[in-house]
Amino acid sequence: MRAGGRGGDYHEDVSHTATRSSRYAAEFEAAQDEFIRLVESLSDEQWRKVGKNFPDRMNDEDEGRPVGVIADHVAQVEPFIMERIQVMLAGEVPSPVDFRVINARHAAEHAGVKQADVVARLRESKLPIADAVRSIPDSQLDTMRETPVGNMSIAQRLERVLIGHIKAHEGSIRAAIS
Repeated sequence: MRAGGRGGDYHEDVSHTATRSSRYAAEFEAAQDEFIRLVESLSDEQWRKVGKNFPDRMNDEDEGRPVGVIADHVAQVEPFIMERIQVMLAGEVPSPVDFRVINARHAAEHAGVKQADVVARLRESKLPIADAVRSIPDSQLDTMRETPVGNMSIAQRLERVLIGHIKAHEGSIRAAIS
C-alpha cells in the first residue's frame, strides 16, 4: 500500500533515479519504435516516392532518394553511428567520412530494398544500440571530444546524431508521403 493509506498496486516512480544514459536509451528506443511504425505503414506507392528535404537539407545534399532507400539508410547507419560514439568514448577522434559518397553508394546498391528487410534490420539493431547507450557512464556524457564537425559532448552526439538522425529522416519521409 502507498503512503497515505491508498490501496491498490504499489508502483514506485523511478524516473527520478534513472541514469541520464538510460533516458537517452529510452529516447532512442521511442524514436526507433516510431520510425518502425512509420516504415511498416508505408504503401508500395509511398515506398517508391522520392523523399523531401525536411526541415532543411542535410550535409548539403538534396534528398533525392526513394523513401524505401531512406528508411534502409537509417537502419544501416545506426550501428555505424553508435560505433563512432564508442570511438569518442575511447578518447579517439572519429575519422572524417564523406556522407555524400556513402549515401550515393548506399542508394545505388540498395535501390530495390524490401520493406520487410528494413523493418527486420531496425528491430534487430534496437536493443543492442539501446544497451550500448545504457552502458555509457553518466560521468562521460558531458565529456567534450573533437569530431570531424567540431567539438561535441557524448550527450550531444547521442541527441543530435543517433536520435536526431532518425527523426530528421522520419521528417523527410513524412514530408514525401503527405
